[in-house]
Amino acid sequence: MLISVRHLVDRVRYPRTRADELAALRARFRAQPEKREATREQIELARRLRVLRIAMAEALGSVEGCRSCAKGHPQPAGRWDGGHCCGGRTLDIWSADEVAAVKLGGTDIAKVPVPRDDHAGCVFRGSTGCSLAPADRPTICVRYLCNDLRRELRARPDWPEIAAIARDLADTYRRWRESAPLQQWYE
Repeated sequence: MLISVRHLVDRVRYPRTRADELAALRARFRAQPEKREATREQIELARRLRVLRIAMAEALGSVEGCRSCAKGHPQPAGRWDGGHCCGGRTLDIWSADEVAAVKLGGTDIAKVPVPRDDHAGCVFRGSTGCSLAPADRPTICVRYLCNDLRRELRARPDWPEIAAIARDLADTYRRWRESAPLQQWYE
């Protein structure tokens, strides 16, 4: 089996599991449509998702619950104190729907930063958290509110605004998934 030069370089640069998952994710990005293959509605929805991911991350700000939620969990989730939900398998987090939305929203997978330390979950999860800007993350990464995080947020005075952004994000993502012909773009 032949592997790309980029994958060989990544295997030198990163742990092998990170390099292999990164290669699979890049292949999933290549399999998704270019803007010229998408409808205007799909491009608008993808751009809206990008704006909402940024808005949600800004609204959440610095939350306490995410700093230690993985502490004591088995690996890979428990490799570092925070980011238990980031300890999942990369291609489970980055579904074809998520990749298409992020790609059409303007993210270039070749230009996103990748941590160089141990691989523990998503390829973008490192010892200091996610290496991606909120605009470049899958929607699930900014809209998922575990029970602990939801409890923390509900105690804040800005919870109604956060909940409104979360609803808008979920509704826009639902409309994105329903926009035909995305199903033909899956691997």
